[in-house]
Amino acid sequence: MSIYTLIPLLPLTASFILILFGERLQGKGHRLVIPAVALSFLVSIVAFLDVSSNGPIRVDLYGFLDVGRLSVDLGFYIDQLTVLILLLVTGVSTVVQVYASRYMIGDLRHSRFFALTSLFTAAMTLLVMSSNLLLTFIFWELMGLCSYLLISHYAERPSAARAATKVFLVNSVADVGLAIGVVLTFLTFDTLDIPEILAIAKSGADIPTLSITLLTLCLFCGAVGKSAQMPAHVWLPFAMEAPTPVSALIHAATMVNAGPFLLVRLSPVLVLSPTAMMVIATVGGVTALFAALVSSTQTDVKRTLAYSTISQLGFMTMLCGVGAFVAAIFHLIAHGFFKAFLFLSTGNVLAATHRHIEEEDTKPSRAIGGLFIGALILSVIPALVIFSGPYGYLWLSQSFSAANIALWIIGLATIFFTAIYLFRSMTTIFHRSPPGAKDGSPTVIATPFSAKHVISVIVIATVMVAVLIVVWRWFAGFLSPAVGGLPIQANMELSAWILVPLATAVGGWVVAYLGFLRPKTLETPRWRKKLYVFFLNKGYFDEIYDVFLVRPTIRFADWMWRRIDQGIIDRFVVMLSSVSIGIAHRLGYLDSAVDDRVTSVGTGSVSIARWLGRFVDTAGISRTVDSIGKGVDASGQAARRYEPHTLQHNLLVVVFWLIAALGFFYWVEG
Repeated sequence: MSIYTLIPLLPLTASFILILFGERLQGKGHRLVIPAVALSFLVSIVAFLDVSSNGPIRVDLYGFLDVGRLSVDLGFYIDQLTVLILLLVTGVSTVVQVYASRYMIGDLRHSRFFALTSLFTAAMTLLVMSSNLLLTFIFWELMGLCSYLLISHYAERPSAARAATKVFLVNSVADVGLAIGVVLTFLTFDTLDIPEILAIAKSGADIPTLSITLLTLCLFCGAVGKSAQMPAHVWLPFAMEAPTPVSALIHAATMVNAGPFLLVRLSPVLVLSPTAMMVIATVGGVTALFAALVSSTQTDVKRTLAYSTISQLGFMTMLCGVGAFVAAIFHLIAHGFFKAFLFLSTGNVLAATHRHIEEEDTKPSRAIGGLFIGALILSVIPALVIFSGPYGYLWLSQSFSAANIALWIIGLATIFFTAIYLFRSMTTIFHRSPPGAKDGSPTVIATPFSAKHVISVIVIATVMVAVLIVVWRWFAGFLSPAVGGLPIQANMELSAWILVPLATAVGGWVVAYLGFLRPKTLETPRWRKKLYVFFLNKGYFDEIYDVFLVRPTIRFADWMWRRIDQGIIDRFVVMLSSVSIGIAHRLGYLDSAVDDRVTSVGTGSVSIARWLGRFVDTAGISRTVDSIGKGVDASGQAARRYEPHTLQHNLLVVVFWLIAALGFFYWVEG
């Protein structure tokens, strides 16, 4: 057995031990889970080095299912894409488990929490490493189950219970499409083995485009659900009801990353259908723009982070739709580590203040200037990653010029609003005085546009660009063999066009800063108020779903319960039971009558037997037998008196009978 089986096996074993012996290990579950996940991370590093040196690794364990043409083997396929995601999953999970060991002190469900988080990590690693699409689907569902159980950790709160139910239902509906996609994949490729599917797709085999489009769109339905893309994005903000470590796991390491991973894993299949690619790019772009707008209006910091995650996932999906698969994974890994840091830091802030940071009532005179600089740097990262490097030509990959223009507009608009909500989130959290500070306490005076800060921004941006160039060259060359599409050029050439997205990001930052300095007494145009209210209410998606889906479904279920269940099924069962009882009563009467008849016959038989025994047997038969016996006895006694007792007499009798016999035979012959 390969050492790489320890990557999922270690957290899986830790989870099972806590499930079985959780009560005995109450309050000590982290001592088992943290070493298990940390060792899993170390083995992932070994796998990364091995794949870097020797290429993809195939680990076959045993046959899971063999029915007709369908053969499912439990095994692992570890290539460049797999090891990168494993480093993200196990690395972030290790940090989150260490953080949770302090965060969950005193929790009544301590062992249950760590058992589920360990199982969550194991499910994601199994999904990433699986070599079979059916097993990928099984571990995909296991992650959904873990998310339901973790989000409902505080089940005594009705909001947490409702949130967990909503998350589970939305993902389950989307997973129906994924299940259909798995079936269509088998019907199209005659196998569910992922390396074989990728090899067939890359070989240029004659596969009907309609089949590829249908199975790709069905598989994309599963990615839409897990990665919270429109219109299935409504579940992710409700996942904030979970403890902060769970939010960090969901947003950075496990659940939401499954969608982009699935698209990139099957990228050789995706590029065979331009229609599906266009749909994926459109959904991702619209989601990225809409979620960025919503995030810039939210007053709760955790919801701001939730919609920022949706927006960045939309970026990744849009990149997959235009064929920039390497850039999508680069952005996924960078976003994962950064978002984990944001969530854990926000958790510390919320735990310290014991409240969510709401919209400020009064603006402080000064804020920390370094936060402004940090927000600016974070704003330009998506522009550098997405609109530069070898993927510049991929923005022209669509068949229609209108589609290319639309993708550019959506991408630039999303970068603009990303800069706004990043600035706003950081200032909303940190611009107030520390908790417990008295009125009039001195605050840090910020001068964001001073020469010192401008020079700092230039130096940091230059270093960041240099690092990106070096990292990108290696990253593109390392990952390109594992993805489909056009050949990748590892050289990162910065053209003049990069100034457009960079200027857009800086423009968003400037707008946010000016809005921060803007006095609240100024009148806001009415149309801006309506637009603000629209995005503040998240586009009314929850209300629309509630009116047109949830309530009609509940009413239909209530009608089905009253009319069908109670009115037909229950009545039929009651009627059937009543008929059965009536028949049983009738059969009971018949049985009683038969018993009475049998009893009367038995009574008569007993009377006849008694009469026969008393009168016939004793009086008749017994007397006759006695009289015959007495007569025979008297005859015997008389014959005995006349019987001779001499030998001469016996011999005389014998001679007599011999003479008689001889005379008879002589007479017959004569």
